[in-house]
Amino acid sequence: MENDQKDTKLDAFFAAARKAGPRGLDMEHGFETRLMARIRAEREGKAPFFVWTWRLMPVFLSLIVLMGVWAFISESRSPIDLSAITRIGNEESTLIAYLAGE
Repeated sequence: MENDQKDTKLDAFFAAARKAGPRGLDMEHGFETRLMARIRAEREGKAPFFVWTWRLMPVFLSLIVLMGVWAFISESRSPIDLSAITRIGNEESTLIAYLAGE
């Protein structure tokens, strides 16, 4: 049923094209040139992918710098008094501190 409506529209379109008659050679002259000019004009509006990567490079660079600063700041720095750990008789404490990463 939906196809019937589309068929009638298509038949009406073909009937209108038959009534228009043939066109002269002036319409065919330079068709490829006009078509390529239109395609070229449409492509100029679109930026290629690599252009976007160069435009977004400062954003990516700033993200990397911010992540580096964040990693440097968030690093825990607890002062360890090694002289208190390494006194005579504290070999076990020194070993435990070494293995624990303190």
